[in-house]
Amino acid sequence: MSDLYRLVYASKNLLQGPDPEVTAAVRQILATSQANNRAAGVTGALMFNGGAFAQVLEGPRAGVEDTFERIQRDERHGDVTVLQCSPIEERGFPDWSMAFVGQSARGQALWCGLAAESGFDLSRLDGDGVFAMLHGLVREEEGAPTAVSPLPAGPRPVAPADAAAPAPDAVAPPPRPAPTEVPAAESGSAALAVLRTALARERERAHALSAEVDELQVALAVSRDRLEALRAERDHWAERARMLAAVVCGDAEAVRRGATREPRETRASERSVA
Repeated sequence: MSDLYRLVYASKNLLQGPDPEVTAAVRQILATSQANNRAAGVTGALMFNGGAFAQVLEGPRAGVEDTFERIQRDERHGDVTVLQCSPIEERGFPDWSMAFVGQSARGQALWCGLAAESGFDLSRLDGDGVFAMLHGLVREEEGAPTAVSPLPAGPRPVAPADAAAPAPDAVAPPPRPAPTEVPAAESGSAALAVLRTALARERERAHALSAEVDELQVALAVSRDRLEALRAERDHWAERARMLAAVVCGDAEAVRRGATREPRETRASERSVA
């Protein structure tokens, strides 16, 4: 089985601020995604409007899982919802580390149509529909021909007789391989595996953070104990210094008083002799 996987998701846009700031933030998201995706071998397409993101990720399973995990942790996305996750035989976006489409009026109309069909509920969006929309928009931007809408009901034009058969030198284009049908159960299990992996990693991070918090609390308690000990020692030596200062002052006062009495006694003895 191919190691290639495709994941389609939608999320709420949590970017806030004036339009120029939001535009700059989206450009920054796109530039970061393109750099990270090249390193991980991931390709795809991103669509953004004022209310939501829609994105297709394709590549090795590990690369798709790591990329999607980063997206889940990004605070600019809310209610990240997996619409499709399954193995594929070939990429739909082989030449795009992350195409950015849907800014045209037609792209916005297509997106609004999909959103309306789902009742504007991300969990009810059709993953195949989102992929087909993004794929078609990318092909339009590349200049590739797009599917023509069916002709309305009524008599069809009859081709002239000389156009009934192709010219002798005409070469029919090779048929495009039919998309590989993936059973719904396999698609669901793949999506569940991706979510379980992301959940396990989040639990590991939470456990590591909890252990770090415990260590910090122990260090804080030790620091408080040391602080109390230092305060007690400071108070002890301050009291000893006060007592020593009192003794020194007392001795100095005694010496001063003794020095005052000695001249008086000398004068008194001199008078008695006289």
